[in-house]
Amino acid sequence: SQKPFIGLIDLLAFLWGIGVPVIHLRVFPLVAKRMCAMAVRVHGRYAILLAQDSQYPANIAFHLAHEIGHIALGHIGENSALIDMEDTNEARDAKDDEEIAADRFALHLLTGNPDFTVGKAGEGHSSRQLAEQALSLGPPNGIEPGTLALCYGYETAEWGVVQKALGHIYTSPIPAWSVTNSIANGQLSWDELGDENASFVHAVMGGA
Repeated sequence: SQKPFIGLIDLLAFLWGIGVPVIHLRVFPLVAKRMCAMAVRVHGRYAILLAQDSQYPANIAFHLAHEIGHIALGHIGENSALIDMEDTNEARDAKDDEEIAADRFALHLLTGNPDFTVGKAGEGHSSRQLAEQALSLGPPNGIEPGTLALCYGYETAEWGVVQKALGHIYTSPIPAWSVTNSIANGQLSWDELGDENASFVHAVMGGA
């Protein structure tokens, strides 16, 4: 409530705070390499496994918020998992109702509006101009600047401009997997996992 906007670390802190562990898979033991993220429900408890990585936290924050949406909206059956694959160029209307609902939930969580859109005026923007506007307009409107840039990309499909803009927004990019697993490493009760389970979790987290 005291932050100017919701970002990746805020989502991670919230999830661990309510008992939903989140780790980033650096090794894929049982899932396809094109997996983006997975939400799991076992005996009434949830966990989220991320697979897609990025140097820019806004990319992963949306995927994480999307998985929160699946959990909050009751899309995951008992003792089952819901796997989201990496983004494709499929049209938005090709998504099923649950995916659309999770997208809207994520957008609402990150922007305050499930129907939030960003358009362009005139001939558009250079990557630096987009970064400057995202940094200027995002926080006053409660939106992380990287998220605002991604919303622009989603509406315009100018992803080349957006990716370069993200490089201007995040002057010191950090791999999202490192942030995620560093937090997980401090939250997991390793001694209670047992040697075999702890070794497995360490391995899939890339030795975090």
